[in-house]
Amino acid sequence: MEYKIVVSEKLDDILKKLSKAKPTVLINLKKQIMKVANNPYAGKPLRNVLKNYRRVHIGPFVLVYEIHGNEIRLENFTHHDKAYK
Repeated sequence: MEYKIVVSEKLDDILKKLSKAKPTVLINLKKQIMKVANNPYAGKPLRNVLKNYRRVHIGPFVLVYEIHGNEIRLENFTHHDKAYK
């Protein structure tokens, strides 16, 4: 099944900031996004208020996404300590 990647406005802003401040983190993030695009169920399912979302770790950071039909909606990318608040 082909999945379409949809980037939230919040994540789009984060990506723009990363390209200037931390380009190596951005490269690692793009690699993980490609892995998620190939196998969206590889990320760990979340619970409670983040039910229906999944996450993958990229170093100390977390990419949070949701699978909705044939779309993978990339919601947030933040430090692990802030990701679940």
